[in-house]
Amino acid sequence: MKIIKKLMPIALAVFFFGLLGTSTVFADDSEGWQFVQENGRIYYKKGDLKETHWRMIEGKTYYFDYNGEMVVGWQYIPMSVKGYTIGPYPNGMRLEGFPMSEWHYFDKNGVLQEFVGWEELEIKTKDSVGRKYGEKREDSEDKEEKRYYTNYYFNQNHSLETGWLYDQSNWYYLAKTEINGENYIGGDRRAGWINDASAWYYLDPTTGIMQTGWQHLGNKWYYLRSSGAMATGWYKDGSTWYYLDQPNGDMKTGWQNLGNKWYYLRSSGAMATGWYKDGSTWYYLDPSNGDMKIGWTKVNGNWYYLNSSGAMITGSQTIDGKVYNFASSGEWI
Repeated sequence: MKIIKKLMPIALAVFFFGLLGTSTVFADDSEGWQFVQENGRIYYKKGDLKETHWRMIEGKTYYFDYNGEMVVGWQYIPMSVKGYTIGPYPNGMRLEGFPMSEWHYFDKNGVLQEFVGWEELEIKTKDSVGRKYGEKREDSEDKEEKRYYTNYYFNQNHSLETGWLYDQSNWYYLAKTEINGENYIGGDRRAGWINDASAWYYLDPTTGIMQTGWQHLGNKWYYLRSSGAMATGWYKDGSTWYYLDQPNGDMKTGWQNLGNKWYYLRSSGAMATGWYKDGSTWYYLDPSNGDMKIGWTKVNGNWYYLNSSGAMITGSQTIDGKVYNFASSGEWI
């Protein structure tokens, strides 16, 4: 037995460099389980019995599919999958807390990579997911330079996080699992604009960090609330009102007809109030609501008349069949 234990690390090392025999035994344990290579695939067997699903061997974790073939690379493993382990557990039952769900990453030797936190890995594509040991990739193992990489975040179970992630005081969005053409999306860190639960968010194009506050993007201004959600419609910042397009969210400037009322938004986006001169024409905007006034309007004890376009009139004017005189400053005299 001592001789076997001494030889096991050597046999395992040979196994992981990949022999090409039709049927080769690589290692044996005290219960009779052993790595066997058959037709280029690796199995963990005891006689005719093949291990399937999770297995911990010599302190390393492996996964064998329903055919017993050892997997490598990206693997999506459903929550319902059960696993077994070698060790002082009754009847080899599943280890408590064993990883059981979502995306996991295995190296070329089939060992589960126990990542926790951020890792830069090859993007999941049809050539990098669901692979078995010994299975040739269509994109070829010697074309590493043609592969693309991105950042993924692994939780304490060494599986990919998806959705919103709060890490070191910053929010990130990790794509939820879907198939998009040849890409198996899920867990990759998003950047730029994303839509989640009917709200838009903007993530830094380099770091992926969720942005808040005023953002100048594509020559337009947007406001992102403290939650990161893009604001639309009227938005009050301090004592100043702004109008953000619905549904696009870009800040508006100039004259805007909103709810059958006219408003003027300065070049800064701030809603104008009180008297406002546009070219050579004066307009009066409600001091509280900002909507443009028409008709007779009293300001600081003086009466003014604003025609149907909102323009303040001066001089002699006929209104409702009567003649009125207005000073050059617009007051009725």
